[in-house]
Amino acid sequence: MSKVTSPIMTDETGKDIAEKLHTLNILKGIEVGSSLEKVTTMQEIRRIVQSGKAADVFQIGDQIIVPWTDTKTGTKYSVPMDVIKIANVTLKDGSEVPGLYLQWHYATPFGVQFDQYEAFYKAESELPAGTYNIIVGANWGNNCKANETYQFALTKPVPAGGLLAGFYGMPDQAPTAWKVYSFADGNSAAIETVSVTAGSGGTNLGTFLPAGDGKVNSLHRLAYGYNRWSQSALRQWLNSDAAAGEWWASQNDYDRAPDQLSQKDGFLKGFEADFLECIQPVKVVTALNTVTDKSDGDTEVTYDRFFPLSLEEMYIEPQLAGEGEACPYWKHASGLATKMKQYQTYPQIRTFAIENHVSPQYVRLRSTHRGYVGNTWNVNASGNVHNSNAINAHRCAPACAIC
Repeated sequence: MSKVTSPIMTDETGKDIAEKLHTLNILKGIEVGSSLEKVTTMQEIRRIVQSGKAADVFQIGDQIIVPWTDTKTGTKYSVPMDVIKIANVTLKDGSEVPGLYLQWHYATPFGVQFDQYEAFYKAESELPAGTYNIIVGANWGNNCKANETYQFALTKPVPAGGLLAGFYGMPDQAPTAWKVYSFADGNSAAIETVSVTAGSGGTNLGTFLPAGDGKVNSLHRLAYGYNRWSQSALRQWLNSDAAAGEWWASQNDYDRAPDQLSQKDGFLKGFEADFLECIQPVKVVTALNTVTDKSDGDTEVTYDRFFPLSLEEMYIEPQLAGEGEACPYWKHASGLATKMKQYQTYPQIRTFAIENHVSPQYVRLRSTHRGYVGNTWNVNASGNVHNSNAINAHRCAPACAIC
């Protein structure tokens, strides 16, 4: 059963408290000074929020303790969820209703990839066994050199709808370490793994460019994953109650399943029904990168039950305004009169592990690095505001809204 652990009544006198209880007509019969555990079921909290009186009852920093179980291992956690903002939310039907934003005080006990290494080629029809080549169309890092060509030989055909992936970590891995993997689809074991060598033998499949060339995927996405929140594996995990192996589906032609799909159940599966009944998908705005997604606009809207915060919501200077107002909780935590800066370190905003409260963690945000396709922003274990490859399985401190 969920419960409130910090005082939810902020007035100093019993008279004021009693008036609030009477006005809400929810907590009748509770004597001032008695245990509040009797009145803090999730449905009662939700009715307070829906009445529009949340700001009269809760204060920023109050905590609601919510049970959550890693259903794959059976490990149970009592999760403190901080009240980080009290504001209206927008639902899928366009209605605007009162909301109480909550966020995990600690980081999830394990990480999930924001996005897997994406494929670089999708076979529209069967791709026969044989030799193929790729032209590198841009300089990137120490090893990715424009106008160089690399070849590989497939010994087995790739079925229609199948994928070729590889060249992982291309700018940071020597060409001698590059491999190509063939798959029947985005959620299957490799058909085969073959080596890559310099050369232009066989059939050309396309040219690797940051934005893609229309025939093969973005150079950034194949090397380090895709930083688009709406299509991310992390979003699917956070918003699913499905069992392991079932909570992910391909979101684009090149999408591939995260490593954690077979290892973990959907995040929502770990909550009790009384809590899940009180949260709904709410409007979330996230900026898009300017390399592959510019034609889709500057931002896009999703409706999510759980989501990592954005830079802006964390009271950090964003690359683009509009990803949500700063949460009073994080503004207060910063101790600063102006927003925190990118690439600066703020130990006061570190997040610690749910299973070890003295172990600081890398925590994924949902904000894309706008000038690059493979990274999203995060707050690392030191409190440094930085960005990290989408393929990294960082933990997160997800937020939601009671409404």
